[in-house]
Amino acid sequence: MEKLITILVHGENHPADRVVTLSEADLDKSFDQLDVDSLARAEMVETISDTYQIQISDEQAGELGTPRAVLEFVAAHGTRKDL
Repeated sequence: MEKLITILVHGENHPADRVVTLSEADLDKSFDQLDVDSLARAEMVETISDTYQIQISDEQAGELGTPRAVLEFVAAHGTRKDL
């Protein structure tokens, strides 16, 4: 998840020292609490869809409200491609 969020925040060619890390407590915070806006969430859903070869409906995307929810969704539905 941290790799995915880092790419979303800093881009695929981000410097090695620019990594987004999440504490265990942050995994259960809403993306609103983590200051992730709706555009970033939409980009995250698109990246997850492309990276993990998952079709994500609008309803499913709406349920991805925390980093943990994203991890669980990807674990249950995804086939990972290399980032």
